Amino acid sequence: MGKTRRYGDAVAHSHGLREAPMLVSTSPGAAAMAVTKIVVGHDELGMKAQIPPQDAFSAALYLTDVPYNELWRRRRPYLKQGYAANALRVVHLEDELSTYVTHPHTALSFYIPRASFDSLNGEDGRAPASIVCSPGIIDPAMAHLGRALLPALERPNEASALFVDSVFLAVLARLMSSYGGVSAAAAKRAGLSLQQERRAIDYLTAHIADNVRLADVAAACGLSRDYFIRAFRRATGLTPHRWLMRFRVTQAKETLRSSNLSLAEIALRCGFADQSHFTRVFSSSEGISPAAWRKRHSE
Repeated sequence: MGKTRRYGDAVAHSHGLREAPMLVSTSPGAAAMAVTKIVVGHDELGMKAQIPPQDAFSAALYLTDVPYNELWRRRRPYLKQGYAANALRVVHLEDELSTYVTHPHTALSFYIPRASFDSLNGEDGRAPASIVCSPGIIDPAMAHLGRALLPALERPNEASALFVDSVFLAVLARLMSSYGGVSAAAAKRAGLSLQQERRAIDYLTAHIADNVRLADVAAACGLSRDYFIRAFRRATGLTPHRWLMRFRVTQAKETLRSSNLSLAEIALRCGFADQSHFTRVFSSSEGISPAAWRKRHSE
């Protein structure tokens, strides 16, 4: 990786975690968000390397209790406290920051460039001047969003771009409405026109075998990503990711019933990462494995 690094990745490296799992949004260039799972063991305790300053926010969501932690700014400690599980800490990276780590713990490190908020700003013309919250605040909504990403962080290569982008947008909206001085009611609530809904569904069905990007579906409808996901959910009752997963399962059932293709072939044809991914999603949706479903419906 070059000189410019995502903060989540730099945090992992500063802790000596060379293979920390990371998810990155599909937003272009400077607007790309990232989240990294940080697992600190006894070997990673102590003073960490400084993070270069940049116009971005770091949101740390602690998944386990941390009795004591120090955040340093300009080579001096300025935030010394402990954090409970599900606690949130948001800081702006305008100064060189470093951390003194005293206890093993697990956390999610969100890297959020200021430009990321443009995806929310496009439809209502409002963006936060800053993100300010009490360090260590327990935020159940952020905890829910962060933990929803854990399965994807276990298998980053299988992660749906639609799902990751949807969660990232929800994180942005939560931070803006709760800590950025922008009311959630400021966001527009209009749905899709019939033509836009048809375009979205046509795009999703035409790309069933692809790792669809939220930005591409929104562009097909002439909308920003954030406005599109809210409008699509209002129109269909589902997020684009959930709608596509349902459609993939429906198509898989039809293929199971009407063909002799192997499960691995059906998985790839219907847009699943592999047979294992196909089996997990199908079983979760139908309460039965694809093989058992095929056998039941062939009798």
